[in-house]
Amino acid sequence: MSARSFRSSLYVLFALSFGFALAVVGCKAISNKLTHWKMLDQSALEDPVKAVGGDAFVFTPRLAEKPLNRKQLAAASPEVLVDYYAPIFVQQRINSQAQKYPYPPQYDEIGQAHLRYDEKGKLKAYVAGEPKVYAIVKPQVQIEGHPHMQITYTAWYPAHPRMKGFDTEAADIDSCVVRVTLDAERGPMFYETIAACGCFHKVFVEKHIEDAARQTFGAPEKDKKFCVAKTLKDDIDWEVAGIVDEPRDQPRRPVVFLKAGEHKVIGLGSAERLKTPSGDKTHPYEMVSYDQLYHVAVDGGGKEAPFFDLGNGGKVHGAERKKEKFLMSFAGVDSAGQPRADDQIKMHFDQSTWGDPTIYGKYLRLPPGTL
Repeated sequence: MSARSFRSSLYVLFALSFGFALAVVGCKAISNKLTHWKMLDQSALEDPVKAVGGDAFVFTPRLAEKPLNRKQLAAASPEVLVDYYAPIFVQQRINSQAQKYPYPPQYDEIGQAHLRYDEKGKLKAYVAGEPKVYAIVKPQVQIEGHPHMQITYTAWYPAHPRMKGFDTEAADIDSCVVRVTLDAERGPMFYETIAACGCFHKVFVEKHIEDAARQTFGAPEKDKKFCVAKTLKDDIDWEVAGIVDEPRDQPRRPVVFLKAGEHKVIGLGSAERLKTPSGDKTHPYEMVSYDQLYHVAVDGGGKEAPFFDLGNGGKVHGAERKKEKFLMSFAGVDSAGQPRADDQIKMHFDQSTWGDPTIYGKYLRLPPGTL
């Protein structure tokens, strides 16, 4: 047997073992094992570069921010609010060439969405150029019968590099998605982070909501750190990954910390406490409408096309994770790991969808009147 055939046999054996584990242990246990990691606390805001190991790209909105109080926020237009809550991304930077599996350093830099044709004449997405963040504003999302504004920001990376010997996530195109849900006065209630493939969903809750949950429910549920976290019998629990502590009357934009290579969120806090580093570590990004992703110029052809394959579940062209797709097919997950358009993101082994407004009451233990 050749070395290649032997590796293929091991791969199939591993896949069968993984499928057996899913059947016996269940998706919930697998999710808890693979998708939870230690988060940075709010002290990371005091020295964000040091908090991620001593080196970082800090991607910031181009527009200067003037703090607004809740009265001003309640009267603000959607255009003002999308600028006001635009995140700061603190992207950990490492000496990638010193890693066991080196990768180009630009893989940790967010960029602009592009399209080209591959050697077979099929559309292929890639990310390059100056930093851009793509924003969606939904002014009237009905949650628990009440209208809420939600603002979603998506940053694209050129790739998820290989980080370990058997890395199912390694492939072209990676992402970080941040969603802010606002209350009736346009102040934030909670933030969610997720990859555009639907992996690694996290929730960060404003402190006043956690305090209200504690007054209403008492202590957190068993094995939960925060009062708003809820244990579900059959479905996968949402991970409440942290509490955002800032003045309720004058909230600020979120600061999102990300791990090098993997681009996993490792913390989130408020810019109200942030000491922004100066010099070459700070890189301003341009914020544009998410709608631009449906009208991307194709290199060399003078044509436009969507960044996503709209006839195939809104998946990013050419961004398949072949190993992950194969492994997770045993759990019935469609094209696991492949980034998708915002309205096509599925979460937690496809048990729920990103755009479903009923998920908050189901997966969070919120005090009456929160929504």
